[in-house]
Amino acid sequence: MKKILILNYEYPPLGGGAGVCTRFEAEGLATLGHQVTVLTTWFDGEEEIEKKGNLTIVRLKSKRKYEFKSNPVEMLSWVKFAKKYSDNKISVNEYDICLANFAIPGGIVAKHIKKHNKIPYVIISHGQDIPFFFPSQMLKFHIVTYFWIKNIVKHSEKLILLSSEMKANADKFVGKNNTEINTIIPNGCNTEVFKPDFSKKSKEFKIIFVGRLVSQKSPFVFLEALKLLKNNTEINFQVNILGDGVFKEKMEEFVANNNLSENVNFKGWVTKDEMINNYQSANLQVISSADEAMSIAALESLSAGLYVISTPVSGNTELIKSGVNGDFFSFNNSQELANKIEDFYKNKFINNWQLDSKFLDDFRNKYDWSVIVKQYEELINAN
Repeated sequence: MKKILILNYEYPPLGGGAGVCTRFEAEGLATLGHQVTVLTTWFDGEEEIEKKGNLTIVRLKSKRKYEFKSNPVEMLSWVKFAKKYSDNKISVNEYDICLANFAIPGGIVAKHIKKHNKIPYVIISHGQDIPFFFPSQMLKFHIVTYFWIKNIVKHSEKLILLSSEMKANADKFVGKNNTEINTIIPNGCNTEVFKPDFSKKSKEFKIIFVGRLVSQKSPFVFLEALKLLKNNTEINFQVNILGDGVFKEKMEEFVANNNLSENVNFKGWVTKDEMINNYQSANLQVISSADEAMSIAALESLSAGLYVISTPVSGNTELIKSGVNGDFFSFNNSQELANKIEDFYKNKFINNWQLDSKFLDDFRNKYDWSVIVKQYEELINAN
């Protein structure tokens, strides 16, 4: 049994995929018998200290305005309160290991705790926190923080990456003499929950888009493809957009202005049961992202037996086998996406396509959270 401290400024209901992953890792390690403490951010309606068997969640009252987004000021506020908490509440050698999500801000706190409390730490990267992953968006930030992140990673026991693409980038960042610290442990999925039910499949062609409506997800590439389908084919389709974000109003305007109102439904954030039902009843999911570390939405939908057409982002290139459980289109290429959707409709949808059960079983046996958590346990026991 180990005593494990997990740092993440986002933990459900806060944040997106990284917070969800932290919850599964924390709950999974606690179920295996380890004593786990999560240090995260408080939000209105949540308990400051919550205990669930071997799991303790400590929520710090730092600055946080919204559930699904945060800014650097709020992150650094959490860093300040987390350092203060560690100085006052954590004893020297109280924990065997610290798992810090994101080099910044989690790694800042982890390095402070190592210095003052003698607790070694592991960094869990979620993509954009390691230079120079997705440079078109993060270049300025990485230039400013490069040596800061370098120092944080240097003092870590391991740097966990979610995909081979992330590891290749991290190998360049740490230098050829230090690549042994870089380890791949992918995100996982609760495959007992996200499973196929082909009896629910829509007889009408149904497409879903899942995620925050922000620039990273390139939602207008998807909408442009729908416009092309509407104008150039006879395909009758329905689309559910599951999520919210700063682009929602502009997306609604685009839909109204391009005769797509009868085809596209904005559902906002939905419950887990509604999400499962959408995965099981839809025929196709589209991921138009400019950048991902490893998409939770892709894992969940693929586990549920859904076909996914995606850009070749990190993680999805390993999850999707072209022509088997999904396909790829080029970044920002709405015409190619429209062609791929039309091909799927003509060659798979009208032929009642279903994913091969053996391929699905192999996929789920590799990415179920029970398998992923055991990889974390092995890494913790080795350090």
